[in-house]
Amino acid sequence: MSGNLEGSFLEDIIAHIDDDTPRLVYADWLMENGHDERAEFIRVQIQRARLPEWDPAQVALRLREQELIEAHGKTWLAQMPKIKGVEWLGFRRGIVAEVGFSSFASLQANLGKVRAAAPLEAVTTYWPSEGDEEKKSRKQPLSELRELTLTGRPWDDDVPKMAEWPQLATLHTLEVLGLAVEDLSALLASPHLSNLRRLRLSSNGIGNAGVGILTQSPLLLSLEELDLTGAGYYESYYDDPVINAPGFEMLAQWPGLASVRKLVLTGSDPNEAGLAALLASPHAAGLKELVLRNARIKGAMLPALLRAHPDLRLETLDLHSSKLDLQGMEMIAVAACLSELRHLIIDRCEIKPGMFTSYVEQSKHLGALRVLNVAQNEIGPTGLTALLERAPNSLHTLLVGDNDLHDRGVIALANSPATDSLLELDLNKNGIGPTGFAALTESEHMAQLLILRVHDNEMSETSQKSLQDSPLGQRLKVLGLKAPRREWGYMPPYDEDEDYYEDV
Repeated sequence: MSGNLEGSFLEDIIAHIDDDTPRLVYADWLMENGHDERAEFIRVQIQRARLPEWDPAQVALRLREQELIEAHGKTWLAQMPKIKGVEWLGFRRGIVAEVGFSSFASLQANLGKVRAAAPLEAVTTYWPSEGDEEKKSRKQPLSELRELTLTGRPWDDDVPKMAEWPQLATLHTLEVLGLAVEDLSALLASPHLSNLRRLRLSSNGIGNAGVGILTQSPLLLSLEELDLTGAGYYESYYDDPVINAPGFEMLAQWPGLASVRKLVLTGSDPNEAGLAALLASPHAAGLKELVLRNARIKGAMLPALLRAHPDLRLETLDLHSSKLDLQGMEMIAVAACLSELRHLIIDRCEIKPGMFTSYVEQSKHLGALRVLNVAQNEIGPTGLTALLERAPNSLHTLLVGDNDLHDRGVIALANSPATDSLLELDLNKNGIGPTGFAALTESEHMAQLLILRVHDNEMSETSQKSLQDSPLGQRLKVLGLKAPRREWGYMPPYDEDEDYYEDV
């Protein structure tokens, strides 16, 4: 490639960092000059960035992105200049723009070199440690910086000094780990955070006190995403305060919640009063994605869904590892705030066959659902059959691994026209034997299926080969016969379950 010409493309991308047009122009040039895969990768990542995660087009795009990364990603990253203390981590909308620095000192020392090679769009580094020389030189501009991730624990006056940086004014996303309550107060005193759109305070011990500080800030009135995953989520490692009912009530009264579309409260403990206050808040009416993973949600709390604000229409609800009962499942089924639900995550929720059947029979949102994750429950053949009888043709991803389906459930699935719309299906760890695999092999449905995972079942070599050689197996882009390994790139479901993966 022509270095000068490519440099001009890069300059244009940096100058218009939020605009896709220069990237697409660059992709056209790459295609004209024989770099088809690189051009395609740019277009695929741009397409993915424009679509919600539950959109059916995401499945094929994600697969192609992964194929291109596996085939070329390391090569593309290796083409970047080798700079001590700098690691090229990945791509944003097709361009190398994720950069890791070993320290703030490295960031300051190598800023010019990095920016000459790539847009400095997403930066990950550690908080400065005492004695770092960069404390003398924090004035260099970072005009194209959109994302900043800080890890480790801040020292002394690191947070107040960072809060003074004019460079923060360009940030759209700030992720801060290791923050204490007093540090949060100093950070949110910054006059430079008014452009922030995504604030991720995951793995911090801020608790209700931190929520109080956050909701009093006059600067955070345009947030689209707020992640308050507590350090308490990692209870084996931390003993920090958990956001509970008073914290939920403060969020409910916070005017800044009106702009938030994604709210993450993983590891919280709201009880029914806290959850009801949040859902009923007029400021929550625009919320589209609510993540309550490991949030100590019980079925008895979910009547709060019925008392939600009349304008609230969630598209994604994540209740991973909740303790749902029959009442809870029925509330999920009939709540008006879930009538436009696209993505439902209720894995590890102690769901029994009758509970799931009741949910399916009463559900007012199945017609809108695109992705359903009900893995690691006990829905059994009865629950699955009930779903297949009422499943909408819009459902494109079904994750039912570890659900005691056995051959009977898989036979019902293989013979159901409801599977004709599926693009991704997870059947791992279901006690499937030769009869069940034979049914999959002979199925006349699942014509659109791209991904099928069937690992950790009773699968002989004969059954495996038959499935691989069947029309279904030949159509698949991914046939998961073994538990996936932890690798760079897309991770399949249940990425928090250590025993789900092979040791690496």
